[in-house]
Amino acid sequence: MEWILLIYVYAGILAKGDSVALTTIPGYSSKDACEQSARDLPKLVKGTTKKVVYVCLAKATQGAK
Repeated sequence: MEWILLIYVYAGILAKGDSVALTTIPGYSSKDACEQSARDLPKLVKGTTKKVVYVCLAKATQGAK
């Protein structure tokens, strides 16, 4: 099963103006590998008014419901 890392970065409540970024990184062979890659993401926004949220999603196979 393939896993996809979904990353959402947004301006916090104290930020001036709106700012949102959303991206995906496919190709992880396990949920653990995906989560390990995401572990340091909060360091990207440290000291700013931005927040980062991420989730690892299993890629659906064709015909899956």
